[in-house]
Amino acid sequence: MGKRTFRSSGCVAIGLTLGVAAALQVATAYAEDTMLQEVIVTARKHRENMQDVPGSMTALTSKDLAARFDTDLRNFAETAPNVQIDDLQQGPGSPAAIAIRGIGTTDVEKSFDPAVGVVVDGIFIGVNSGAMIKALDLQSLQILSGPQGTLFGRNTIAGVIIANRIQPSTDALSGSFRVGYGNYNDTELDGYVNLPVSDSFAFKLSAAKRSRDGYYFDSTTGKSVGAQDFKSLSPSFLWKVTKDLQVTYRYDRTWQNQDTDIQMNMAQPNQVWCFYYHQCAQSLTSPQSGNRYVTPSNQAPEPAFFNTQMHTLHVAYDIAPAYKIDYLFGYFKTAENAFQDWDGTPLTLYSTYRPATYYQHSHELRLSHFGSGPLSYTIGLYGWNSGYRIDLTSFIGFGDFLYGPSVVPPGTVIPVLQTVQQKTDSYAGFFEGNYKFTDQWTLTVGGRYTQDKVSSGVIDPSMVGPGELPAGGNLDSPFRKSWSQFTPKASLTYKFTPDMMGYVLYSEGFRAGGFDGRPGTYGAASTPYNPEKVDNYEAGWKSEFLDHRLRVNASIFDMKYKNKQEEESIPTSGGTGQETLVVNASSATIWGAELDVAANIAPGFTVAGNVGYLHARYDKLVDPVSGTDLSHLHLRRAPPITATVTPAYEWAMGSGKASVQLDYHYVGPEELTFFNSPQSRNAHQNIVNGSVNYQIKQTRISVYGMNLTKNDAWTQAYDVGAAVGFGGLWTYATPVAPLTYGVRLTQSF
Repeated sequence: MGKRTFRSSGCVAIGLTLGVAAALQVATAYAEDTMLQEVIVTARKHRENMQDVPGSMTALTSKDLAARFDTDLRNFAETAPNVQIDDLQQGPGSPAAIAIRGIGTTDVEKSFDPAVGVVVDGIFIGVNSGAMIKALDLQSLQILSGPQGTLFGRNTIAGVIIANRIQPSTDALSGSFRVGYGNYNDTELDGYVNLPVSDSFAFKLSAAKRSRDGYYFDSTTGKSVGAQDFKSLSPSFLWKVTKDLQVTYRYDRTWQNQDTDIQMNMAQPNQVWCFYYHQCAQSLTSPQSGNRYVTPSNQAPEPAFFNTQMHTLHVAYDIAPAYKIDYLFGYFKTAENAFQDWDGTPLTLYSTYRPATYYQHSHELRLSHFGSGPLSYTIGLYGWNSGYRIDLTSFIGFGDFLYGPSVVPPGTVIPVLQTVQQKTDSYAGFFEGNYKFTDQWTLTVGGRYTQDKVSSGVIDPSMVGPGELPAGGNLDSPFRKSWSQFTPKASLTYKFTPDMMGYVLYSEGFRAGGFDGRPGTYGAASTPYNPEKVDNYEAGWKSEFLDHRLRVNASIFDMKYKNKQEEESIPTSGGTGQETLVVNASSATIWGAELDVAANIAPGFTVAGNVGYLHARYDKLVDPVSGTDLSHLHLRRAPPITATVTPAYEWAMGSGKASVQLDYHYVGPEELTFFNSPQSRNAHQNIVNGSVNYQIKQTRISVYGMNLTKNDAWTQAYDVGAAVGFGGLWTYATPVAPLTYGVRLTQSF
């Protein structure tokens, strides 16, 4: 199967490239009007052409973003090979499940560090909740594949997503606003205005409001559920203190109110919900209701909220020709609350009340030198501090199963209280240097040393432990652990021509160690898990042909995944009846190939596409509870093939221009849960988005449709309390957003 899949993906990749090249040969007369736009990126923390970066990456410019209709990061996954981005729908604020090359995290708890770094205006967002940034006010978006441990540090083991927003400018008065309306009463209004106060000072104000009704229907309460309302306000300024010194500051405030997320009950005959309470899914692919957008949950729509604040300060000082100092300060804070029904049945079996707060501070100071000489480099220091607290109350309605109906009468709801408070301090020094031996050969060498300190305090009356937590918990005397890690990088590039470059790359990345944030026993609360590490070996090719009208970038990679952290929901005898156990239980090998193609075939006619092939297998996987060898299982969110083709055509019409764009995105079969339960598995997906647009000067009106094929794959799934030989309590899952469509008006000035 693996060889056949690889051959199929290779045929798709070759066919895509040859087909585009053939079309371009026919259209040679249009060369002057169809040159590809140069793409400037900040993948190495300075501005450079994407074609000069030795590494696999995808970048969207402001023009690319204007042609899209994304609400947040999710649909950007289609723009890059081997990338998966989903909304976990396990709490307010759209917590993100992002995987690149089969490496990612799928849990909402803030004790779980991300595997993909989301960097907004140079500031790393340190948790999954808050990483699903809205597609608002964006200037560019870049997706870097593979470990980025040298320049971006910890928790970028799979890659980095860089979002740069529109900055204040002293050039001229400018701005843009858009208003839209779609099905599910989807209403959007957002925009910004840039005001140059003087030659040295500019002020910019961005704001947004978006609301929609829910996608789901609750057959028990007779109400639609899943409504959301989002608002944001973002003032910023640019101050050019001198010709060499400038200061940029931005404040972001967001408010999101919503119904709590909906879960579909997928319990099978070997799970408690089904064999004991007779609350069963209709099949392996159909939930209890028989419809993935209908739930029999007995929870009335409960209000939930997720509010954020963010401060970003960037001081840039050109100290001498080709020498620059940058200082970045970031502060990010979240507050959230939700009462959520997780069982997805008309019974009261399991629900939670989850008030939580999170904060992070970061400081980055770097010196860079980029001139005409052979040597260029970036060297810097980094400091990070973060903390979160959750006061969790779980309401257990299956106590009669845990303890017997004679001890706990059926229907009795037992509250279980647990408070977890964790703090992290991290410090790092890093460098990356490039030496150009000749006009063709360039060597890049870099490294980063990181020191992490993590503390975890737990209060849980159901726990019994010696020493530090005699009464079940203590926040004042938390468990502590420190780790250090060095992550090197080296690459060698060769310029065959000014438009053709090959490279070989070695890079390392790691995801930080920590403590369980959802323990059910003293042992799980007190035992730390260690960092996981990836060694990436990569070779790539970047090229442009036919007078810069065809761009072909390709890479092959082989990654060694060591000390991999596995989180598993396992049964326990007390508390909530289950806990999340995290251990360094596995190692894996992941190899594959990626191809990106972009072409301007004729005036107004463009085609972009990508293909990713992934072979992800465990070398070793030992079940942390039973000791059973589970290396036959598949890694989660690692489909063997992803592919996208995006043709677009623009033509003159009346006094303006009309355009159409179509996106076809394919995702191969994938597993979503640790035990690869068949009820949580996604079959292959075919997703189509499209738009029709008309623009006169700076006014643009669009009609769009998302998920035109009505794909209803699961966006997330979880087997609760499963173990080897035991199906667990139940499996819950939530589908992707259904077919949506609407109209949008954009006015720029």
